Amino acid sequence: MYQSTAENQLEIVKTRGDLVRLNGEKVKLIGRYISRTWKPDGKFTGIPGFQGIYIKALIILEDGMEVSIFPSWNKQSLPSPEETEKYNHQMVEAVGVVQFEGTLTPNSQIRESYINLTQLGLYL
Repeated sequence: MYQSTAENQLEIVKTRGDLVRLNGEKVKLIGRYISRTWKPDGKFTGIPGFQGIYIKALIILEDGMEVSIFPSWNKQSLPSPEETEKYNHQMVEAVGVVQFEGTLTPNSQIRESYINLTQLGLYL
């Protein structure tokens, strides 16, 4: 069966310009996986006695643009320790729909760029 090129090949995002141009589209994003950890204030977690840490994963594009893996309000944006150990500081390719400077909530002044991830792997 014949498949169009559009179905077989995704546009590639490596820079902020690519991200702006392909906003809202399913793409292959290539960059360096970075994780950041912090200990949240227990009163903001909603979990009495919470002693854990939060991990946030980002992909840094070749021009330094940061793209979150999932928006911050989405629980999927907190990767497993196994994922961060496997990919941290590695070049990766991520497939998903990208959002350039989306708002965190409908009336929010805070914006972030992110990818709604469907696939993640090492970039070879």
